[in-house]
Amino acid sequence: MSGTGSGKIEIAEQSGARDYEGYGALRKIVVSALSLSLFLYPFVTGMLSHPPALVFRPTYLALMLILCALVLPPKICARNTPGAYLLDGILVLGAAAAIWIAFVWLDFVLVFTLTLPQKLLCILLLLGAMELTRRTPVKPLNYIAIGAIAYALFGYMLPALFGHAGLSVDRLLWSQIFTTDGLFGTPLAIGATYIGLFVFFAAFLEASGGGQKFMSFTMALAGRFSGGPAKVAILASALMGMMSGSAVTNIVTTGVITIPMMKRVGYRPEVAAGVESTASLGSQITPPILGATAFLMSEITGVPLIQIMGLALIPCLLFYLCIFMQVHLASVKLGMKGMDPREIPDLRRSSIEVVPFILPLVVLVYLLWRRYSPDYAISSSIIAFFAVCMLQRQTRQALIGNFMNGIRQGARTCIPLVGSLAIAGVIIGILTMTGLGDRLSYLIEIVSGGNIHIMILVTALTCMFLGMGMVTIGAYVLVAVTTAPLMVDLGIPLVVAHLFIFYFAVMSAISPPVMVGVFAAASIADSDPIKTALHSLRFSIVGFLVPFIFIYEPRILMLGGFTPMGAFLLFTTVIGIIALSMGFERYSLFNRLPHWKAALFVAVAVIVMMPMPILSIAGTAIFALLMLMEMLHRRLARSSAA
Repeated sequence: MSGTGSGKIEIAEQSGARDYEGYGALRKIVVSALSLSLFLYPFVTGMLSHPPALVFRPTYLALMLILCALVLPPKICARNTPGAYLLDGILVLGAAAAIWIAFVWLDFVLVFTLTLPQKLLCILLLLGAMELTRRTPVKPLNYIAIGAIAYALFGYMLPALFGHAGLSVDRLLWSQIFTTDGLFGTPLAIGATYIGLFVFFAAFLEASGGGQKFMSFTMALAGRFSGGPAKVAILASALMGMMSGSAVTNIVTTGVITIPMMKRVGYRPEVAAGVESTASLGSQITPPILGATAFLMSEITGVPLIQIMGLALIPCLLFYLCIFMQVHLASVKLGMKGMDPREIPDLRRSSIEVVPFILPLVVLVYLLWRRYSPDYAISSSIIAFFAVCMLQRQTRQALIGNFMNGIRQGARTCIPLVGSLAIAGVIIGILTMTGLGDRLSYLIEIVSGGNIHIMILVTALTCMFLGMGMVTIGAYVLVAVTTAPLMVDLGIPLVVAHLFIFYFAVMSAISPPVMVGVFAAASIADSDPIKTALHSLRFSIVGFLVPFIFIYEPRILMLGGFTPMGAFLLFTTVIGIIALSMGFERYSLFNRLPHWKAALFVAVAVIVMMPMPILSIAGTAIFALLMLMEMLHRRLARSSAA
């Protein structure tokens, strides 16, 4: 695969999206109208005011259900078969039920019993949401939701520790449908208000050619160095992550360019895909947009989004430093060349061209800093983006010409996002109503014995285990409601505990079998997904230590503002990451390292990153001595060769 166009076609085929030409112009018109509605509805209400929650959220979900029926095939049934029509019918009937909720919700505020037709409509709505989720890569959340519903209905049969008082079908359906503690809860509210707008923002960026401007800038910046295409992939993913907050969007945008370039300079396909998928993984922890999980974290913790952005900045920089160091050392060790000078754009021109696309982010951060609501801030940022694009002829023509393509692509990208958030609301609602979250917390507390070190380890392992079978937001929700309160009780600041869980939930996305981003990168590179996942884990192995660093020393996040100790801890962490990368890659900046010396670098890194200033200073001094010895060794080797 050699170009952007073919890369996007392959990704579209992998996601199962239906091509519009095969269904005629009418379907394309309907899809375009629905997609435009899904953009304008939250955009206009974000600028003005929202209707009641149980009007806005069901209406948004209804539009999404119909769109899903039109653009995503059932997969388990062939087209134009009774089974396909039945599954599409569930989506359409679910949408009709959602519209019914928007009209009658006020009649059920204090009515807890439902008639049989009302129960059937509620069940159809839940089935519609699950069918939407089933057609996307986030379908493992359905299994958790089904288990939660079964527990809600039959959990009273279990022993006292795991059982509950019992829920009737009426009570369960009422709580899930006619309140904001279930299907239409906080997670879906986040998706329907501002997360969806962020997705459209990223789609408009690609439609206007902004993605290509970022690529040109990173190629001009890093393309000439050893392993240039891999470094371009890292920098481009970081920049695009600022705009998209989505790993798959990043891979589709940058990977179709960087992966072929990496293969041309000698990287094996699975290595190239591993670098791209790992770098794109950082999109979810890259401010200011971050990912959907960060917005949910803001709602759960009550911490303003702008503060979470600030706290996520240092872990994000450390994450990309980990990847960059490992890629750089591996490239130099293997003698990888840079890009062909003829392919490298002019740095000055590329820098000037990319500046206008940064301005909407400045608007976003400023409005959030001034405590405007996130939906108003992103709506204003989109207006600023349109204004910037109109100032340049090239971007103006590209945006106008590709506007509807961007609208359709953005709406299609929202489908799995909204599905995961809606089902997450179902799960959270049941955990809250049945008290299961508290019971799980109690069990985890027993396992940890109240030991903070065991608690941290159990939390990390739980995130990784859940992340093997579901998307980031699912892993975060389940762990946050069970272990975060216990971590806070043991003295860890609330936002730091949630940031730790968030970081590990993000990192778990590259572990089999779900690993949506890995599959996307592997399809572009034509590589084996499992081998690609292993290389992704290899390049991110140092990054797994970052959350342990800031949970033991929250001062590194500058939680209460800049402090000299926080700066010292950050400096020693950077030194530790560099030393650790050298140990894992068995290469210093000067020479290849034998096994014993690589182990020594790893040991020094551990000492440097220990949360004790004396050990950190001693480890830094030892690292400086080792580097001096490596430099002298290289000079002696060159003198002998001469």
